[in-house]
Amino acid sequence: MRQIAFSLAAVFALAGCATSNTPYPRPVTTTIAPALSNVPNIYTSAPRAPLHSELFACNSYGSNLGLIGSRGEETNYTPYIDTPAGPLLRNPTEIACLSSGFGYRNIGGSGRQHSGADLANHDGGWIYAAADGWIVSADYRSGYGNYIEIDHGHGVRTRYGHMAEFDSNLRSGVRVTAGEAIGRMGMTGNATGVHLHYEVVVDGLLVDPINYGAPQPFVTTPVTQTYQAPIPIAPPPVIAPVTPIAAPIDAAPVEAPLQSYPDPVHLTRPDGQR
Repeated sequence: MRQIAFSLAAVFALAGCATSNTPYPRPVTTTIAPALSNVPNIYTSAPRAPLHSELFACNSYGSNLGLIGSRGEETNYTPYIDTPAGPLLRNPTEIACLSSGFGYRNIGGSGRQHSGADLANHDGGWIYAAADGWIVSADYRSGYGNYIEIDHGHGVRTRYGHMAEFDSNLRSGVRVTAGEAIGRMGMTGNATGVHLHYEVVVDGLLVDPINYGAPQPFVTTPVTQTYQAPIPIAPPPVIAPVTPIAAPIDAAPVEAPLQSYPDPVHLTRPDGQR
């Protein structure tokens, strides 16, 4: 009955990949499953998660995309989410762009709260565990489609929806490591395109996967030492300009002294002529 109730709730909550931001009760500790021998599959040799230094918006008209730079990049994006459980991957995909962000959005005249971030790639790709943790659920959840939930401890969980498939070795209580491939991007459930619906839960509340836990853009430097008051310096003295003394108007003009020059030297040519 509990499974049926959850599925019915998800049908209404994920209409158009949008849910209400209803507070959830604080999650209980996940029961660790006994160790089983995993069956080798494509996930056994799958590549580890890349660390994306940037995230670009798929377009300029998506919902809740936040601040977009001149190149189409999310200006507030950082590779990790700082949480009580430690850092989480902010973009746990092989490669994707942001098609819709967290928060209220209006689609077709019907406004809904979008509970996560939609990371899209029409070619699909790997999906990775955002951090170390234990599988809470790995099944099909109505509007979410193929769905995985991971408990990272300290009240932090991540959820992954609309996957084309997930690793068949994953079940409740199985431990996963950060960057481990857990599924492939798809459009199962209530989805209109190939993407990952990525949710982050902290202490039972859904938070924005793109902006939560990002460092402050400006950090003030604390005062570490003090200085004595400056010594006042007297201003330099003001020197009055000197007024030139004018000659009397009726004074007789002073004649310039005559200069005398020596007589010119006359040169005599050899023939006696000058």
